[in-house]
Amino acid sequence: MKTEKARNAYQQTEALSKIHPVKLIQLMYERLLVHLELAGNAMLKDDAKGRGENLGRAIALVTELYASIHEDDESEAAGFLRGLYSSILTELPKAAVANDIEVIRTAGRYVSRLNEIWAETAMVEAGLVEKEGDCGAGEGQNHQQCPPVPPAAKEEITAVRGYGGRQCGQTALASLSVSI
Repeated sequence: MKTEKARNAYQQTEALSKIHPVKLIQLMYERLLVHLELAGNAMLKDDAKGRGENLGRAIALVTELYASIHEDDESEAAGFLRGLYSSILTELPKAAVANDIEVIRTAGRYVSRLNEIWAETAMVEAGLVEKEGDCGAGEGQNHQQCPPVPPAAKEEITAVRGYGGRQCGQTALASLSVSI
C-alpha cells in the first residue's frame, strides 16, 4: 500500500513538473476560486468544518501565488500582486473568525479578475491559448482548447497588436483596481 502511495505521489509530481509555469498559475487561480466558493457555501450552511478546510486550502494557494512572484521583480505589477495577496492573506482568516462571507466574495472577485487578466495576457503571450478571434472559435466559446500559437505567428500577432509583454500585464493589472 505504501509503495502505491509513493508511486502515485511521484507520478503527480512528475505530471506537475511538465505543466508550463504560466498554465500552473492559471490552474492555481481556478482552484482558488473553487475553494473560495466552497468556503462561502459552507459559511452559509453553518458548516464550520467545510468552511475551515476550504479557507485553509484557499490560504495555501494564495501563499503559493505570493511565493511565485520573483523576489527581484520590482515592477509595479509585482508590487500590486504582493499587496493584493498580502491583503487576502490577512483578511481570509478574519473572515473565518467573524463568519464574514463578504470578505470571501470580495477576494473571489479580485481573483476572478486576475484569472481573466492572466488568460488574456500571460497565457496568450506564452502561446498557450489563442487570443479570442485568432482561432476561428466564436465569441463565448472556450479558446483554451485552441491549438497553441506557433512562435512565428506569435511574433507577428505581438507586432500587429502591440502586446507589450510585462508592460501589457502591468496595464491590465492597473485596471484591476477600478474594474471591481
